[in-house]
Amino acid sequence: MTGLVLRRAFTRLLNVPVACGLLALMSGCASTSSGTHAAPAAGSGEVTREARLLQMTDRRQLDTVLVDELLRDVNVARRARTALAIGQVKGKARYGKLRHLLVDADTAIAANAAFALGLGRDTASIVALARAVAGAPDPVAIAAAWSLGDIGDPARSVLTLALGEGAAQPLVVSTAAQRSAAVRVALVTAASKLRVVPAATLLPWLNDSDPQVVRAVAYVFARTRVPGGVRALVALRNSSDEETRQHVARMLAKSAAGDSLASRALDALNILVTDTSPRVRVNAVRSLATYGVSVRETVTRALRDSDGNVRVVAAEVILPMLGTDADAWRATWAIDSTLPVRITLLTGARRSGVSALAAAENEWKVSGDWRQRLAVLTAWRADTSRTSRMADVLWAVNDVDSRVKEAGVAALREVVTDEPAMADSARRIWRTRLQEADALVRTAAIRSLATTANADVLPAILDTYTRYLADRDDDARLAAIAYVNSAWIRDSARFTPALRTRLASLAVPRDSAERAAARTATPLAAWKTATVAPVVKPLSDYETLVRRYVLNGGKRATAILHTEKGDITLELFGEEAPLTVDNFVELARRGYYRNTFFHRVVPNFVSQDGDPRGTGSGGPGYAIRDELTRQIHTRGCLAMALSGPDTGGSQYYLCHSPQPHLDGHYTVFGRMLQGFEVLDRIVQTDRILSIEIR
Repeated sequence: MTGLVLRRAFTRLLNVPVACGLLALMSGCASTSSGTHAAPAAGSGEVTREARLLQMTDRRQLDTVLVDELLRDVNVARRARTALAIGQVKGKARYGKLRHLLVDADTAIAANAAFALGLGRDTASIVALARAVAGAPDPVAIAAAWSLGDIGDPARSVLTLALGEGAAQPLVVSTAAQRSAAVRVALVTAASKLRVVPAATLLPWLNDSDPQVVRAVAYVFARTRVPGGVRALVALRNSSDEETRQHVARMLAKSAAGDSLASRALDALNILVTDTSPRVRVNAVRSLATYGVSVRETVTRALRDSDGNVRVVAAEVILPMLGTDADAWRATWAIDSTLPVRITLLTGARRSGVSALAAAENEWKVSGDWRQRLAVLTAWRADTSRTSRMADVLWAVNDVDSRVKEAGVAALREVVTDEPAMADSARRIWRTRLQEADALVRTAAIRSLATTANADVLPAILDTYTRYLADRDDDARLAAIAYVNSAWIRDSARFTPALRTRLASLAVPRDSAERAAARTATPLAAWKTATVAPVVKPLSDYETLVRRYVLNGGKRATAILHTEKGDITLELFGEEAPLTVDNFVELARRGYYRNTFFHRVVPNFVSQDGDPRGTGSGGPGYAIRDELTRQIHTRGCLAMALSGPDTGGSQYYLCHSPQPHLDGHYTVFGRMLQGFEVLDRIVQTDRILSIEIR
């Protein structure tokens, strides 16, 4: 397709008069604005209006009267927040207004409107978003491109045409070519979300004159490992841009290079594995390992790298290269004595059916560090060739630490599977653990008993359920409800009238997850349709948050993470994410994060903390709403960890490098100001001493 035909096709798609060209919006288009405005004094009326908006987003209930009122507000910042709130609550009834706001004179309002339409994945807005990509100010065009990417394949033709699909000279004649580098980056990144990545369309953009665009294309190829990008990325192995080299190192795995380009990819990886950046080396070691035992010597050298996370990755990927060679396992064990590396090796040896590290297991089993004892049990459970005995697990079941005990109680199920004669003994142990103070130990016991759920044990389960209704965590209660479901399916004929009466007398829980867990064909069926008044926070609570974070004169709180590797200073985005920031601040001030561990560190991805148990299974016993905004996942960003929408609590993560695929899906509520070198030194199991709020 010639450049002229391409331009006409894109113009027809947008329904924009040809005379406007590719860079102009039709009449009434947005004018450029800084998006920053002086806010009026925060009087009581100002605070109340903001509080009502925040309350609406927290409840996830669109208030059309309120929204319409605030979209007419004289305060442009409030109008911008309102536009975003429509998307956050997925207020489809006002998506039409958002489309009109795409041409608002204020870029903050228009950009939030564009982003909000993407949160709703509104396919009816594709043409309006395409117009914004073609001619709106940069912030609006960037948000519109993100939204088109999140809408996905229905927006494919818009994205690929904008990037010059079919054009002989896409870097000259396409819509993207006429836009700034930042908009081109947004379009390229959006294309990575399409079900089939348009590799041929993206490939020419590796020749863009701006390194940001080249970096973005390299990111897309590396993330998706589209084979068509290997040859081009090999040529970038010596790029002066460190992030681009990260993507090159990630791209050159054997699955992408294949046999035909394997030697060229290996040559590049052998250069990148000695790169000055540890983040490049992390990616290079991962990709190198995909070439098998031929690179074992190089990976072994990486076990001696000066960077702890490079060594962790080397330990992870070398496991299949060691095979069943006991001497090789012991030699590898001796190279690095740090905890995360040795935990990886201990589990890997067991999984491989190798007993070479048995002496270390015996030492760790009686260690004073619960993490080492838990690692022994985890390693044992990874060994599919084991011959189980009760003694292999009983020590953990009786451990003084509830985290080890929880794992031991769960591991008894595997003993019973391997040695059915031990079933009665295991069930007796599980029943005794129903009285444990730790909710997760009880949860493991209930779930274990549920494998043979019956009416006889149900009274003991209900005793546990009612005794611990005040548990902060609902895990044990959910497990008990699941037990009722299973017992009814397996053994309903033996549910006595007294047992049925007892079940019917249970109070309907306020927790929606507990009500949802009750199946319709059980004595708890009434829970599914019960009307329970929701716990509603008063408007005054939201007014407090508004005064503290939204209308506070632009002040931003800071958080200092005091870790055993040094301090990390973070700026908190209170105006953008007041619910999330306030939750984090309150937890920090009450010492919730004191002496916790980075329980999850994925090198060159994230470091995650916020579970006082140190295992990743703990939390504060409640969940907060997501506050999805245009804040992005840059290196050093602070964001909430989730297990699904609106499941944030106390766990958060810090990004080691930009992660565009997470944008708009997790709440980014801060950014790192100082301590990047500390972040790079942190490995899994490192301790946070405290978090100080200023």
